[in-house]
Amino acid sequence: MRRQRAALGLEAADLDDWSESDRYITHHNGVTHLVLRQRFGGIEVFNADMSVAITPEGRMLSLGHRFISGLARLVSSSSPSLSALTAVARAAEHLGLVLTQPPSLLEPQAGPAREARVAGAGVSLDEIPVKLMYLPRAGGEVRLCWNLVLRPPGGQHWWDVYVDAQTGDVLAQNDWVNHDSYRVYPLPLLSPAEGPRTLEVDPADLQASPFGWHDLDGLPGADTNDTSGNNVSAQEDRDANNSGGFAPDGGPQRTFDFALDLSQHPGEYESAAITNLFYWNNLLHDIHYRYGFDEASGNFQHNNYDHGGLAGDPVIADAQDGAGASNATFATPADGTSPRMQMFHWFPEIVTVNSPESSAGEYAAGSAQFGPFLNPTGVTQEVVLALDAADANGPSETDACSTLTNPSELAGKIALIERGICFFVVKVRHAQDAGAIAAIVVNNAGDERVTMGGSDPTIAIPSAFLGQSDGEGIEQALQGGASVHATLARPVRDGDLDIGLIIHEYGHGVSSRLTGGGSNPNCLLLVHSRGMAEGWSDWWALAMTAMLSERGEDSRGLATYLLGGASDRQGIRRFPYSTDLRINPLTLGDFALSTEEHDLGEIWALALWELYWKLVDAHGFDPDLYQGSGGNNLALQLVMDALKLQPCNPTFLEARDAILAADLIGSAGTNRCPIWAAFARRGMGLNADDGGSAGSPFVSEDFELPQECRDCGDVNADGGVNLLDTVILRRALAARSPGLLAAERCNVAGATDATDANADGLPDDCDAGDVEVLRAHLAGLPPGINPVCSPAIEPLS
Repeated sequence: MRRQRAALGLEAADLDDWSESDRYITHHNGVTHLVLRQRFGGIEVFNADMSVAITPEGRMLSLGHRFISGLARLVSSSSPSLSALTAVARAAEHLGLVLTQPPSLLEPQAGPAREARVAGAGVSLDEIPVKLMYLPRAGGEVRLCWNLVLRPPGGQHWWDVYVDAQTGDVLAQNDWVNHDSYRVYPLPLLSPAEGPRTLEVDPADLQASPFGWHDLDGLPGADTNDTSGNNVSAQEDRDANNSGGFAPDGGPQRTFDFALDLSQHPGEYESAAITNLFYWNNLLHDIHYRYGFDEASGNFQHNNYDHGGLAGDPVIADAQDGAGASNATFATPADGTSPRMQMFHWFPEIVTVNSPESSAGEYAAGSAQFGPFLNPTGVTQEVVLALDAADANGPSETDACSTLTNPSELAGKIALIERGICFFVVKVRHAQDAGAIAAIVVNNAGDERVTMGGSDPTIAIPSAFLGQSDGEGIEQALQGGASVHATLARPVRDGDLDIGLIIHEYGHGVSSRLTGGGSNPNCLLLVHSRGMAEGWSDWWALAMTAMLSERGEDSRGLATYLLGGASDRQGIRRFPYSTDLRINPLTLGDFALSTEEHDLGEIWALALWELYWKLVDAHGFDPDLYQGSGGNNLALQLVMDALKLQPCNPTFLEARDAILAADLIGSAGTNRCPIWAAFARRGMGLNADDGGSAGSPFVSEDFELPQECRDCGDVNADGGVNLLDTVILRRALAARSPGLLAAERCNVAGATDATDANADGLPDDCDAGDVEVLRAHLAGLPPGINPVCSPAIEPLS
């Protein structure tokens, strides 16, 4: 190097002082690697390194350097004016950290660089190493600095700081903690239909993932740069071989920011889809951890950080999996073996109304077993009512049960047909004969979307089936004289972008590991338990994406994006989720009619949804899912605790009782009555019967509450059950059910606007007789409507 210094652009003195900072051998080729650090007066120069590679024969293979030429002339000073302790104080102040005690040396300073260690003083989790270094600056000057390393409490940063040894200014700071970022659909969005993606920076929760999402070894610093890490390994699996596939790389800064164009086939945006899947699996790991799904209870982690349980089981999340379609799966083995999540492509039938604006939107549709399949491009054309004569074939003039009477209007158009008494193939064949290029059949008996059965090989036009509400909107626009244009298509949609579906699938792993313990994956196999497994998963999807602006009476659907409907439509379930019995009437009495486990799951999820809103009404809503204190947080905690308390293969009522037990343990039973009210509203009241086992189909519903929950008694805790308690109850009830008690107002203080409830001719007395009538009215309300006990009432009084 001395012989080649001119070629290297160095002066002789620049090679007089250096240290060897690294030396290692690459064993497969025998090359020795040396890293030399330039020094001046025994003090190192920041990043002034020379990298040298030497062959096994001793020949220099390569050399690259960042030594500073003419270093001696550029050095500003060689002796510090500030002490190392002052430098630590200046660095803490610059970083916004508060010293809990004055910095103190833990050992004598040694050597030209005056190396030592300083006590953490409340600003660092570790002892603070300090030493003198030279820092090259813009313009060529090389400043003498104190170099020190701080890792503040919380672990979000790990600072390498350079404090000017003369002025005390912080000249440079490097954060060794890289800030991982992911462009995703964030909490609480359910899908692309609800909002745009955002770039989420450092989303890992340090309690649940103390070394971040890309850790493997439990030491500071990321171990992966792709979509794999301690909690999940996410990759595509389009060939369905379960052996791993493409995983996007975020680079050394782990920036997972990839383009997404929903008009393209999902294969064109696989990096964005896999990133979304990776992000959400990690987020769900961290949130569930906060409520008790941790290492000891069997969660999913490569490294359990000595916190108990069995390690080596991160979720294997396969995006765009080719093993299925229009579905998703989650397989959960015992603790210590990785579960597998499989997210598939979906191929929904969608009717998109392009105009008029009043009817515009996407509507999920049923398909037909006859005629050609729709493709992603679909059929776009004007929609026209199919008209026929009302006759014995069908009483409606729009059911297409007879030859259509308006073929000139239908030629080249999309026919809109009402469901009626004749076969679907007859209706669509009549539309085809009239010249229509496609047909939409509208339900006339509810919003259920059916697959239209039948066979007629002569049918050559595609068709789709709409629920009554959606179809009537189109029909009303036509009857009002509007020109309606629509598209019938079958696009390809990616399950990796539907957040509700991801939460649902992850939930299967949680309920399976917690029921009966992580070592037994067979505790949700019988009919009640399998149904509730679907219910817990649906409920988590609802509870984790709820927003402050929502109410229990609102309609919420599952996987609506994948079917083409709005989030308030039914999605993949029979009814939308709602505490309004008019929207979702299911109770335990529907058990016998629920022949499939997802149908049973709807009943259980509804009961939990009632519980969620009873607790939100009582304790408020907190959007912080990690550390919040609202009723929604309490609901998540009670359900998680109950999973651990219930027996292997529980019945509906045993799972209910586990939630009551969880409240008794966690809150001394203060929420007992709201819990009972929630379950009684859906038929799981005091005298309900579960048939004696989780395998029994013989259940009976009941809407009774325990005696202590039938009368709130001293609502306002003033020491007596009196008129004011009734007024508070009445006002609360009126707030929940406007108009129900509108005629029964009672002003306790002045008794100036009392109602003569008992018609005794004294409208202003608000006497005991009036109060008894009001109490009787309250007691006679339908099950679940009567508000129960003070925690649920006081916020509304």
